[in-house]
Amino acid sequence: MSDTRLLALSAFASELQVDALPPDALEAAKSAILYGLAVGVASTEAPLLRTLGDVADGWADGANATRFLDGRKTGARAAAMANGALLHIRMQEDAHPAGHVGVVILPAAIAVAEAVGSDGGTDGGELLAAVAAGYETALRIGRDHASALSGRGFRTTPIYGAMGAAVAASRLQGMTPEMTANALSLAANMAGGLREFQEAGTTEYALHAGLGAQNGIMAATLARAGVPAAHTVLSGKAGFFGAYGDKDTDFGARLLEDLGEVYELERITYKPYPGGQFHRNIIGGLKALRDRGGGRDVTAIRIRLNPFVADFPGLQFAGPFETYSQAFYSIPFCAALTWVDGTVGFRGLHRFGDERLLSLIPRVEISADDTRPVYDPEIEIDFTDGETMNWAEEAGEDAYRLNWASATGMARQLCDEVGVSPDSVRRLIDAVDGLAAAPSVDDLVASVCRAVAEAKADI
Repeated sequence: MSDTRLLALSAFASELQVDALPPDALEAAKSAILYGLAVGVASTEAPLLRTLGDVADGWADGANATRFLDGRKTGARAAAMANGALLHIRMQEDAHPAGHVGVVILPAAIAVAEAVGSDGGTDGGELLAAVAAGYETALRIGRDHASALSGRGFRTTPIYGAMGAAVAASRLQGMTPEMTANALSLAANMAGGLREFQEAGTTEYALHAGLGAQNGIMAATLARAGVPAAHTVLSGKAGFFGAYGDKDTDFGARLLEDLGEVYELERITYKPYPGGQFHRNIIGGLKALRDRGGGRDVTAIRIRLNPFVADFPGLQFAGPFETYSQAFYSIPFCAALTWVDGTVGFRGLHRFGDERLLSLIPRVEISADDTRPVYDPEIEIDFTDGETMNWAEEAGEDAYRLNWASATGMARQLCDEVGVSPDSVRRLIDAVDGLAAAPSVDDLVASVCRAVAEAKADI
């Protein structure tokens, strides 16, 4: 039994050429690569990264891909594992209602591009096409399903991301639509990841990215070897959509809608600050109120959120704080940090014992308001002098659309934060900008490793 929708999506992905991408979609793909890699450059000091890299090296099946953290050559799956964790551990990656799929797709695609390129078989344009195909596949599968999946405690990023990684890896290896559909189906069988880390304040989220990238490559490898899989995997009686959501909704109804004409890829956004994508509008609103209020002392910060956001795991945690992930997911912590510092940054999110923050956190009140859209919080501040100020987001996720201007701006900001030289930042930007005409991905990988070698994140 087959599902023509899955095969049609796979045919689109396997046949996509970089010169067929509309200008805005091509810009989005380049922007995603630059921004994702720049976030990784600013994330090198997390101790977990070396542990994961060393473990992944034990799984290496060659030495034809690069681990960004230290420039070490290793196998494609091992590189994807280590680089996925690197791109995700700061929690400032690209975002979409269907998750942060770039931290899974980009490491898988770059590792496979290196491995295939070592045999003379790929170039920068092929990488761009593969990244676009991977994003578009993952986001189309997830865009109408993500809320149902998240509501069951599963995590969107590694689940949809693994499918996108499988498609990107398939595209880079020149696999047929049938083989690509098999890879996509196998990736759906491997996909997993839970949200309990958000409640516990632990670091599984970084592992989610690495494992998702590795599983995507494995799925493509199996499919290329001739392993078949169900093409009804998404919408079948015991398929993915029902197992990870509910059986009464056709989550694939829009799977092929305007395929090749309207790109979901163009909806991805960036994060000006580390943390969840729901936090950035809150932080932006508090910054605006802080500027209007002159930084005066407050008696209460009331934040009204869509119920889906207000009840999201970990977001209302108010302490005690012991880990980075507890802090960056906590709206009370991020709100207090914004009011004290005027922004939220990597170093600030490690100030677990700062009395200025700890005294303000209990004054942050979060409530659910079903009149507020998901990305449009409303904030009310009571000052100690009796004045009250209000702010409400109206732009939603559109306020943070990822394009080449925002990607280059964030790349410079992130790299400057960790001491990367302007020359190395320029090389990274130029390497991504010139990908469509690049004969290989070697300059891209070299520019990332150069920037990482200069980075020094002092917590």
